[in-house]
Amino acid sequence: MSSIGLGGRTRTAEDKRDRLLDVAEAAFCAHGYEGTTITVLAVEAGVTRPTVYAYFTSKDDVFRAVADRVRREFLDLQERVDTSSPERTAREGVTAFLAAWVRHHGMLTVIAHQALADPAVRTLRREILARVERRNAKFVERLVAAGLADPAVAPADFSRAVTGIVARAAEIVAENPQQASAQAQQIGDAYLRLAGIDAR
Repeated sequence: MSSIGLGGRTRTAEDKRDRLLDVAEAAFCAHGYEGTTITVLAVEAGVTRPTVYAYFTSKDDVFRAVADRVRREFLDLQERVDTSSPERTAREGVTAFLAAWVRHHGMLTVIAHQALADPAVRTLRREILARVERRNAKFVERLVAAGLADPAVAPADFSRAVTGIVARAAEIVAENPQQASAQAQQIGDAYLRLAGIDAR
């Protein structure tokens, strides 16, 4: 990644922080949690260690900031989908969720790996997914109440199942990007059938 402009005056503090988070996500994916240090982040960002410390107090602080940005992106996706019909909302939602999961596949893998040994990261991982799953469950609950859905399982269980399907599809797409469209279509079809939503 290019570090051009990271230390320059043309970028705002927020721009510089975001750029450091971009570099950090790539570093955690390339080196893992243990192999990524503040020195590594500084070198790969083309800045000094004090510059990194100006934005983050520790490697753990950087890690949590990257994870939180992934969480916020997942939530933001749900705000931008077409809500003109349940089918469109479902299809656009899972397509966007899959694309974001593929985009952050490496970081999500690092988080999952760290969560095995670190209770704090385990909690963080749950937080990344919990709100997304709750929002999806509430969407299905509203459809059920309106007589527009008849899910095969309870909405909360359905929502967790969708997360698992998307996670597996993201692995496939990460290995073979040409599969993105087909996977999104298949997940959309599965979502509609499992949620009991009529395609219209």
